[in-house]
Amino acid sequence: MALFDEIASRLYRGLCCVAEGHWPVGSISRTSVCSCRVLIAAALTGFLVLPFAQGAQAATISRVQLPVVTRPYPTLQPKMRAPARHLFVAKMAGLSKSQRVLLTSLQGLVNRAKPRIFLIWGKDDSFWLKQMQKQGATGTAISVRHPLSLVRRFRASIHGAVVPDPNVYDSPDIAADIAAVDDLVIATPQLAHRLNLPIRVDLRGKFTSDAQALRYLRVRLAREMNPFLFLCLDPKLLADGGEDQIIAAKGMSFWVTGPDAGNEPGANMAAEKWQIERLFAQTPLDGVVRGYWWCGNRMGLDEGPGVALGAKYGKITVVSDYLQNMSVFSGVKLSRITQHFAPPPPLNRSKVYLSLAISDGDNLCMWYHFFRHWFVNPAHGKLAIGWGMGPTLIDEAPTLARWFYQHADSKDEFFCDVSGAGYIYPPDWGKRLLHRRAAFSDFYNWTWKYMQRMDMKTLRIMPLAGTSGRQDRASIAEVAAALPHVKFLLPDYSYQGEKRYAHLTYMLPSGQAVFRAAVIGGGVKNLARQIRQRVGRIRPAFLNVFISPWDRNNLPELVRLMKKLGPGFVDVTPSQLDTLYREASAGGGQGTAN
Repeated sequence: MALFDEIASRLYRGLCCVAEGHWPVGSISRTSVCSCRVLIAAALTGFLVLPFAQGAQAATISRVQLPVVTRPYPTLQPKMRAPARHLFVAKMAGLSKSQRVLLTSLQGLVNRAKPRIFLIWGKDDSFWLKQMQKQGATGTAISVRHPLSLVRRFRASIHGAVVPDPNVYDSPDIAADIAAVDDLVIATPQLAHRLNLPIRVDLRGKFTSDAQALRYLRVRLAREMNPFLFLCLDPKLLADGGEDQIIAAKGMSFWVTGPDAGNEPGANMAAEKWQIERLFAQTPLDGVVRGYWWCGNRMGLDEGPGVALGAKYGKITVVSDYLQNMSVFSGVKLSRITQHFAPPPPLNRSKVYLSLAISDGDNLCMWYHFFRHWFVNPAHGKLAIGWGMGPTLIDEAPTLARWFYQHADSKDEFFCDVSGAGYIYPPDWGKRLLHRRAAFSDFYNWTWKYMQRMDMKTLRIMPLAGTSGRQDRASIAEVAAALPHVKFLLPDYSYQGEKRYAHLTYMLPSGQAVFRAAVIGGGVKNLARQIRQRVGRIRPAFLNVFISPWDRNNLPELVRLMKKLGPGFVDVTPSQLDTLYREASAGGGQGTAN
């Protein structure tokens, strides 16, 4: 039987080899071997023709040993060279989609050597360009009246054009990959002709499906690209400028369509997902997936399945689907930044202490387009706020990180969001890898480095949604053990259903405090009800109050919340919450009912 199993295993690997074009990575599942026993028996008796492609796509990739490759930069995210003293600045308003795609690809190619092109997509770009100038990272800009004239000015940086196929949905992403490798701009045939650009690669008719196009990326292009950088972006968003740095750093662009995108030309979710799994299995640990897995409900793989897929193969999601000009901002240098931590108020054992923790700061777009308006609101500074922030912002957009830290006061505290250096689900991290524990340790080593650079004291983590309380607590403890220098943690993206206060706020045997999210969100009235319900008559009490910016809970609304709760409830920063909790615990009587 052992010999038969070995033959089955080798046959199954052979099926994958024939269907996929190279030897499979890692081991195969026991189910697959058992299936091959049946296939062999049937084939030997002449009753079956082996279904090569179908068998290969049904395989389960597990116990993968990722290649060990030297990272080309010392940071998680790629850094560009310092921006030119005088940037060429062009406004994108009024341009067609094809023109915007072309100029973004041109920006990536030109800025690879030195950031020289900055594109204005809206008011936020103008604001952050001005801040970059104020901070001394660049000087007076050179205004470009006709944006397409940049093609002529920088003609020496490009070798021609690549034309996507409108009949294959993912073709524009593959065009971005080819543009990055061959120094081409992405263009329609008409636009290439108008600008006198030779068409070097024409993808029309080259592929019949998205999966075939993604296989071309995996088998032919990936070897010439940056194996630590990916962009998961719906092709229709390429006209919004999110791919400039990906092209500059030769990252791999792709998209996986969703269950409701089956009518898109060439779409096949299962086959596309399979190709990306193979790509992730052949690229090294701690690769960063920029963009986003979601673009409308069920139109992509979606957030949960996408983040989990990346995490299983040791890939980190950094949400950044609407983030422009990163090929410029990432050239700004900032090694470390510090916060201003204020001491907590005196402990009053009759009070409930609340840390209002704003979510979704792992999405770097929020800092570029959204949270700035909170910091200039008259209500800013009236109550203590914890701001979850993706820590790689210090590399991707140091200009933004510096601005927010400079505009924070003693009532603001930034913490690491979500799950670490990037967006993962800890129970999924490295699940398909041969050395899962080593991969887990490696991710949290990166996390601790970034927390130190950003002067962050804690982090929000997201256990798998829907797991039991005991499993969640085990996951939290595993992360805490990987971060022994972190004194406390803020787990959960909203309340996960724990009924007892002692399961929301507690101390691990390691001496690390845990403050799980106590509310699920909602308006002022609903939040106040949930907070009172979680603590009951327990005094003093200490809660992590999860605040979603999508619930219209702006700063004035949070001021209203504290007024509604009354003087028995005190807003504090995350670090103050931890200090007060420890003081109450040390003094005895913490968590008793009055």
